[in-house]
Amino acid sequence: MITAFRTLATYLFALLGLLIAGPGILLAAARDPNSPWIDRLAGCWARIWVVGAGIRLEVEGLRHIDPAGSYVVVSNHQSNLDPMCHYLSMRMPLRFLAKEELFAIPIFGSAIRSMGMVAVDRSRPSREQINRQVQQVISQRRSLIIYPEGTRSHDGEVGPFKKGPFAIAIQAGLPVVPVAIDGTFDLWRRETFFIRSGSVRVSIGSPVATTGLSDEDVPALRDRAREVVVATLEQIRT
Repeated sequence: MITAFRTLATYLFALLGLLIAGPGILLAAARDPNSPWIDRLAGCWARIWVVGAGIRLEVEGLRHIDPAGSYVVVSNHQSNLDPMCHYLSMRMPLRFLAKEELFAIPIFGSAIRSMGMVAVDRSRPSREQINRQVQQVISQRRSLIIYPEGTRSHDGEVGPFKKGPFAIAIQAGLPVVPVAIDGTFDLWRRETFFIRSGSVRVSIGSPVATTGLSDEDVPALRDRAREVVVATLEQIRT
């Protein structure tokens, strides 16, 4: 009963938060695309999810990143709670690589589009279109976070990484920051409606430079980043 009540309360407050933060983000972005209120409001909405779900967020490795820098952050993907946890834990302006269907959701879709989230048509991905949006993110001194597995984990373990995020990083000349997240799988699994409370750990790794790399280096960069994420995940579970 406690889990059911918490779940319903979280959904309700998240909806109310969206009805307030969404128009606020649209207004702030229309006045100034670089307005700090865009990320403040988005952060408040993310916090509603995290607090409402009863998540105890533990973060390590913040010393590895410069909040004023731009990176391509890559992380394993356990749950729909991951974006909110990452947004709060990274403490820097983050923009997500998101499937195009999310941009059709009323209010939410308009808000994330005005924030500069990168839309991807997964049925017909266009590298040129993605790179154009990524350049916009970089020009505003923001970082991009991508889930290289392409979908949420079925068992909480790290699946194969796709090459796309690493090709984007090399093309943009941005360092890759490997991040491991653990705990969200048990709190909100992909096949369930209910959200449970508990601890979530986010560990931020050292940036991997992409200077001088080409498309031929994408597989090696992908494999190196995945090895770091897997090793870090094993470490924070002990």
